[in-house]
Amino acid sequence: MAQLINLLSWLPGHSGFGSYVQRVVPGLPGLRLQLDACGRGALIDPSHWSVDPPPQAPRQPMALLQRYGLVQHGLSLPRLLGERGLAVEQLEVIYSPFFEALLAWPQVPQLITCHDLTPLVLPNSRKAWLRYRFWQPRHLRCATRVLAISRYVADQLLGFGVPAERIAVVPNGIEVLRERITTPASEDLLVLARHDANKNLPALLGALAGVQRRLPDWRGVVRIVGRSGRQSPLLQRLVRQLPRPEQVHWIPSLEPQQLLQHLRQSLALISASLEEGFDYPVLEAKAEGLPTLISDIPVHREFHQGSALFFPPADDGSVLAAQLQQLRQDQRAWHQLSEAGYLLAQEMSVIRQVDQIAALIAAVASS
Repeated sequence: MAQLINLLSWLPGHSGFGSYVQRVVPGLPGLRLQLDACGRGALIDPSHWSVDPPPQAPRQPMALLQRYGLVQHGLSLPRLLGERGLAVEQLEVIYSPFFEALLAWPQVPQLITCHDLTPLVLPNSRKAWLRYRFWQPRHLRCATRVLAISRYVADQLLGFGVPAERIAVVPNGIEVLRERITTPASEDLLVLARHDANKNLPALLGALAGVQRRLPDWRGVVRIVGRSGRQSPLLQRLVRQLPRPEQVHWIPSLEPQQLLQHLRQSLALISASLEEGFDYPVLEAKAEGLPTLISDIPVHREFHQGSALFFPPADDGSVLAAQLQQLRQDQRAWHQLSEAGYLLAQEMSVIRQVDQIAALIAAVASS
């Protein structure tokens, strides 16, 4: 019997979903199903698989299907299996790191991953809302079990109509590679957020205006790293209205080494999100020992109580200014947050995450 990992939804370039694949899949057995450099479906043995994202399909219509996450509907999956001398009856289980079941094979036990239901709560487009409202239920019906990356997402799935017995929670993990930083290298702040509605950047800039008025002697830089979106023109206007607009630096993207440098040379990481399934950048910061200032939302409380400072999503700057001042002036408070976050990152390991997913795959296969 064969195991299959469905990677057809994996898109070119860096993304949070891609990072999940790169962390989790190397530790799991099974043929990898994804597009090759020619835009064709391929079944790749684990020993020959690369963690590099797949390329863009070179020709239409596959390029269009890839863009919209519909690749499986442009492939003959039975033919792909046949080329490997396999039949669908020989598939023991299918695992997807994405929120996608292989709809052509509803008879095969499948485990799919739900990272969040943000498009239903704070959609960035009507297309995203329609997809999650009317298309994702087909994938949920096809799946044997659904892996949620937090209890918060599991609760959302319950509200979406998924029975509790079909939901399992496996939080994300991280690999701690370096000793934690022990002193702040600057008064700079780092924000890792696309210009999407759920990231709450307009409210963060409103809070920053209050911080600048309350702390006229703070001269650090706020680096906001993330690609532009529909909110970008609004965000640019809000920055121009700040008391000290030169303190905000927009960075569309960073290479991994550059990101690491900013993580280790900042005073703190800020996440102002209104809606997240997990918020992996907060854990990335803690793996370096960087203190985190984060919005008071359920998923943040679920993981970071006692190892972060929380501020209201609609803060006028008073709470954030007090927290920033505390980290600037109280070295003991900075060290306590740094150490508590670092210990949490060590506990939430990728090895633990992969072991739990492997156990779930085995359970689905035997169901």
